[in-house]
Amino acid sequence: MVRTVSIRQSLLRNLTAIVLVLGLAILAMTFVGGRNATRGFSQALIDQTLSRTEAHLSGFFDPVERQLELLREWGEAGRLDLDDPHGLNEILGGFMRRHPWVTSCMVADDTGREHLLLRAGDDWQSRQTLDPDGTRRVIWRDWSAESPSPTETVETLDYDPRTRPWFGGAGPGEPYWTEAYTFFTTKEPGITASVAYARGGHDFVIGLDVLLLDISRFTGNLQVSEGGTAFVLDERTRIIGLPRTQKQPDPESLKLALLQRPDDLDAPLVREMAGALIDDDLTGSAERFRVQGSAWWGQLSRFDLATERPLYIGVAVPEADLLGDVTRQRLWIALLTALVIGIAIARASRLATGYSKPLERLVAESERIATGDLEAGEPISTHVEEVRRLAQAHGEMRKGLGTLLKIEQDLRVARRIQMSTFPERLPALPGFDLAAWSEPADETGGDSYDVIGLRHASSAERIVLDDENAGRAILLLADATGHGIGPALSVTQVRAMLRVAVRMSLDLSQIVTHINRQLCDDLPSSRFVTAWFGDIDAESGKLRAVSAGQAPILHYHAATDSFDVMSSDAMPLGLFDRGPITIPDPIDLEPGDIYAAISDGIFEAANRNEEMFGEERVQQIIRTHREASAEELLGQLRGQTEAFTEGLPPDDDRTIILIKRS
Repeated sequence: MVRTVSIRQSLLRNLTAIVLVLGLAILAMTFVGGRNATRGFSQALIDQTLSRTEAHLSGFFDPVERQLELLREWGEAGRLDLDDPHGLNEILGGFMRRHPWVTSCMVADDTGREHLLLRAGDDWQSRQTLDPDGTRRVIWRDWSAESPSPTETVETLDYDPRTRPWFGGAGPGEPYWTEAYTFFTTKEPGITASVAYARGGHDFVIGLDVLLLDISRFTGNLQVSEGGTAFVLDERTRIIGLPRTQKQPDPESLKLALLQRPDDLDAPLVREMAGALIDDDLTGSAERFRVQGSAWWGQLSRFDLATERPLYIGVAVPEADLLGDVTRQRLWIALLTALVIGIAIARASRLATGYSKPLERLVAESERIATGDLEAGEPISTHVEEVRRLAQAHGEMRKGLGTLLKIEQDLRVARRIQMSTFPERLPALPGFDLAAWSEPADETGGDSYDVIGLRHASSAERIVLDDENAGRAILLLADATGHGIGPALSVTQVRAMLRVAVRMSLDLSQIVTHINRQLCDDLPSSRFVTAWFGDIDAESGKLRAVSAGQAPILHYHAATDSFDVMSSDAMPLGLFDRGPITIPDPIDLEPGDIYAAISDGIFEAANRNEEMFGEERVQQIIRTHREASAEELLGQLRGQTEAFTEGLPPDDDRTIILIKRS
């Protein structure tokens, strides 16, 4: 039998014991564990600073790598045309406006041709490098927001992009980061990331220039402690992120100080502090060292920008910031601890009584809430501020639970509404077998699909929606960024606009163009929708389709037992209005062919080992079950995805559309 005690007795005993133990522990820590406490304080402060700095560097460099991969996909798809400088400026400029620390973008090929887009404050400048006869002819174009029409200047420039480090180091794999260096055009210190790809028998390289001044602005304003500071070094121990000083340098001084070794800096304290961290190789944990007769704590931490391109973050804190006047501090702690122990023991009995009654009432209220009774009880009166606030929080919790219950009900309603937008049954299209399915990751999802059956109408009629006697079908798979209520509204809007456009007898190009324009007006700048649109003509067996950022799209050819893996035809919807969207040539679907539009929630489904389901598994399932019906094949894809993820909840919405030619 468990022995129980009253709240009053338990508080009295435990408060007295806790006060005594804490008092003795404080004295022991003050007189015995000073050095260990100092080490712990310094390590916690340094770790916090390192984490903030690493997070800033990751947020600084990671978007550049992601955008390079996207630009490489566009380049492989032929969208980065060196002969179309206006189109390149639109594509590269849209990315640079979202990432102000990227100062320029370059696209070059193995013949020495190059296109450079450069930001100069609010103005823009592009350089098109040509080499028709070996003279290195260059065309400069300058424009601004006030004067969007560019002015052109032609000159001869002794410049060959193939000799630049960002061109020679780039490869087809992960992005390549150069050493920090001074840019050829702007003469500013920076670092370049680049990737390579091949197209049309030529090798191409895409490069993005990143200014180092933004790193120094972060480290120069980072408040570690009153006298503490942080800095960033490259693999050659050159400064690329300057530490905080009492007088912040102007931009020109920053440029001169960057890419120097600490020994070359005209700042004795910074020079000795950085030199001590480097010379003693203080990596792994915080260590104590001396600079100009004072004790400091510091640490170097490695930040891998690339496989062979490490950066080093240094943090140093004066010991005086951590301890202050140690002797006087210890004396005051001892006196205050003894006084607090005496007062606390004297007050323990009274506090126990003051706490017990309202706490007993709170326990009773909690038990009542646990039964589902959310009605407010009698007010709890207490002179103890914390208990009074706890009672107020108790009341707010009761209101919050009521609100959460309502939100849960609303989410269930939203899910039913979204699910009701999915077709109850798919059109019966002669010669074709269709199957479609969608599952949101949350109560509501950012994926949607639609399959609209159309009957061939007479010349006097407009488009007639008819799922039972369909001769055509319009298909949609839409995937908004994220998942939840916001993305669900976006894709539901796309589905509604598609239905309206179909009823207005618009062709596929007009449909996609109008939807994109409307999303550009409606969506915030950080949101977009990837979508695949299809138009099947049962009589001809042809499929007209266009992908706006939705990839990969799979086409299985039964005759050759092979796959066509198709990438995106256009940028995602809602990013910017780029005019009419062109639809690729129709695809002939032969008997037995299978066409699959699948959202990334399937390809990126991960198991407990963080291994992704991947495109190859999807292809193998389609090949293995190519004789099955579209609905049976859909069941195989769903079932094997669930088996692969071992029942883990999905991280992203999952949607599949299958088209099989009978």
